[in-house]
Amino acid sequence: MNKRTRKYFIKYTLEFFVIVLGISVSFLVQNVRKEKELDLKRELIIRNLLIELESNQAYITKKKDDFFREFDYVNGLLNNSLTKKKIKEYPTNYSPLNPFFSVVSFRPSRSIYNSLVNDGSFNLIEPPTLKALIDDVYKLNYNSIINIIESEKKVAIEADRFFVNNHSEIYTKNFWFNFNDEKLINSVFEIMQNDNHFKALMVQKISYMEVKTSALDEYSKKRDALIKLLKE
Repeated sequence: MNKRTRKYFIKYTLEFFVIVLGISVSFLVQNVRKEKELDLKRELIIRNLLIELESNQAYITKKKDDFFREFDYVNGLLNNSLTKKKIKEYPTNYSPLNPFFSVVSFRPSRSIYNSLVNDGSFNLIEPPTLKALIDDVYKLNYNSIINIIESEKKVAIEADRFFVNNHSEIYTKNFWFNFNDEKLINSVFEIMQNDNHFKALMVQKISYMEVKTSALDEYSKKRDALIKLLKE
């Protein structure tokens, strides 16, 4: 290789390496930028989930109170310890017959989680342990409560149907909406306390209520653990 050839070889070799280096640096910068964007997106996801979970605190506290109150009423009926005084102390905007013929719902806010799942952003969450705990709270524990509620609803519907079929003269007085009629409500409670078929339905209902309350406790514990992990 003569001097001139060597000169061009060195020149073009250097140009080649400069080009390769430039491309490599460009890719590196792009990757760093993308990773930074992903990190910012992850931070936003965590922040939004944390806001959603904490915003449900008052709702969950109320639901716990509602679950225990309804359980206490059905249990009182089965143990013949449900006094007229206690019935009168039932929240004034609800019928005191609610614990026997209906079911307390459970619908905490979950729009952020649903949005993350629907647009695929949920897959950005790291590490796997955090992802698994979020799934536990929003899917496993939540669905457990919902499934129990659905089972309890079936019993409540059957209890309502029992009154339609066997005590139509009382049912047609529309006791659902005339719960300020003390005489009517007392008549309904008297029937419930003395009818073994209805009591059997309440035994079935209270078993679901008990499991539902335990499921809510488990949900609450997992939720608290998730909030703590998100804050860390």
